Amino acid sequence: MFSGRFDHAIDDKGRVSIPARFREVLQREGHDRLYITNFILDRERLLELYPPNEWAKVVAKFSGSRATDREAQLFETFYIGGAHEVPVDRQGRILVPPRLREFARLGREVTFSAKHNRFELWDKETLERVLSMAEEGLQNPEFLAKINI
Repeated sequence: MFSGRFDHAIDDKGRVSIPARFREVLQREGHDRLYITNFILDRERLLELYPPNEWAKVVAKFSGSRATDREAQLFETFYIGGAHEVPVDRQGRILVPPRLREFARLGREVTFSAKHNRFELWDKETLERVLSMAEEGLQNPEFLAKINI
């Protein structure tokens, strides 16, 4: 659904333009809002952004039998409880809530990175560090075997 990696800047009010490629997907699907939440990958903080139809699938996973699972409850409190619904304005921007900007330690320079049915928003320097680690892993044949490539 989404593909690519794009550098952008957050303005003084906390607004950031969604990459044109991502906006095209959202518009084609009829979405005028996103769900944005906190996430941690390999001890690095970032934000994940979902179109409404994909967010509904995430939320649905936490109903029923998982309701009594302690780890699922903790994750739900962190991930779903931390989410904000944000409208996409006419210029294709969103306002990243201050609490989420602080959580992900977003500076002025940020990077959007695609992830299948959603995309991520990273502080640019943080993502560069993560990508450097990934590049090192790609040089290891055992790493590639683990991910089945």
